[in-house]
Amino acid sequence: MLKINRKGHATTLPQALLTAGLLSTTVLNTSSAQAAGWTPNGPPATGYICALNDLTCFNQASPVDSPVVGDKIVTLLDRSTTVGVNTDVVEFTQDPADPNTPWHLTLDFNPNRGTDLDDTGFLKYKITITDPAKYFDQVKLGNTSSITNDLYTLNTTFWDPTFTTQMPIAALSNPPTPDGISVSGLQAQTFYVKDEWNVQATSNGTIDNLQNSFGQTSEVPAPIPLLGLGAAFGSSRRIRSRIKGVRMD
Repeated sequence: MLKINRKGHATTLPQALLTAGLLSTTVLNTSSAQAAGWTPNGPPATGYICALNDLTCFNQASPVDSPVVGDKIVTLLDRSTTVGVNTDVVEFTQDPADPNTPWHLTLDFNPNRGTDLDDTGFLKYKITITDPAKYFDQVKLGNTSSITNDLYTLNTTFWDPTFTTQMPIAALSNPPTPDGISVSGLQAQTFYVKDEWNVQATSNGTIDNLQNSFGQTSEVPAPIPLLGLGAAFGSSRRIRSRIKGVRMD
């Protein structure tokens, strides 16, 4: 588990990322109206689902935001051609059974990857918190697979809005195991994410899905100013003096 130091990352993030709006604090439209191409996805994890060969919700020229799930919005930005010719779907859900990282972006392969052919591909998307008082604090990578000889790789990386400069966050990789990191030090409300997979033809099974999970936290309250502390202490002292005077009478 990689721990990110709040102060360290706040001072080492490239200025270009900050000015490009990567750590945006803009409040987005929180309407839950269904966006074109996205259809409801029911329990146990409620949210929305989108077919990646459906350009009404995956349009590179004019990307369409997903409906709001909790306080999150996803925008699908780009995908490899192998995704377009299959019937793969993206599910954007909020799972009450996962209290620490309840927001899941799942790339569900259909057909599953790894049947006698090498298969590589990628998915790029943006995920944003609409609540200005919250920021991301955890990100995880997981998958469902029947492969036991580890002849596949999954990677999740974080970028600037143009996907040319990688953020100073360790990549999430699998195998050997699903991985997670703390990102609270960035106090980021928007992430640009790239998921990649490479399944070798000699793998002894298939990959069913690739999943990113996100958690969030609130801003840390600012400390009380010293002047305020002095005023509060003075007021408390005066009250105690009055109480003492009443008791002496």
